[in-house]
Amino acid sequence: MKKINYNQEDILNHHGIAAVIKNARGEILMQEHVKYGFWTIPVGKVKEGQSVADGLKQEILEECDLEIQEYQELVEKDYFYEREGREVKVISHLFEILKYEGELKNMEPAKHRQQLFLPIEKIKKLPYLSDLTLLYLEQLDFKREARI
Repeated sequence: MKKINYNQEDILNHHGIAAVIKNARGEILMQEHVKYGFWTIPVGKVKEGQSVADGLKQEILEECDLEIQEYQELVEKDYFYEREGREVKVISHLFEILKYEGELKNMEPAKHRQQLFLPIEKIKKLPYLSDLTLLYLEQLDFKREARI
């Protein structure tokens, strides 16, 4: 397994967001994440002093050039990760985006090898999924390991 170069924000306890964004065909936006090597729904960190909702809107605008207009929080779950020899708590908020404006654009190609809308059946078969993508699949009563 490759060594991950964590930044300072990665090794501090924080709130995280994840967004389920669908196109008109009901396919879900997925990103191939360079740093972690997995496929994921859009995810990000809430900055200190920022509300979770503002963090959601900022992350999606920065990563995808989409402006969030309506959203619904589906679930909140705490995750604990071992990073740089310390336990990091990520309070994760999973949202479904109900309405957005803009044209999808990969604003961070160095961070996301690719961004594309995929049908749920194809997502279930991707070889390596993020924890928050798995959390979304659990909301649909589908469970699997991160790596298959």
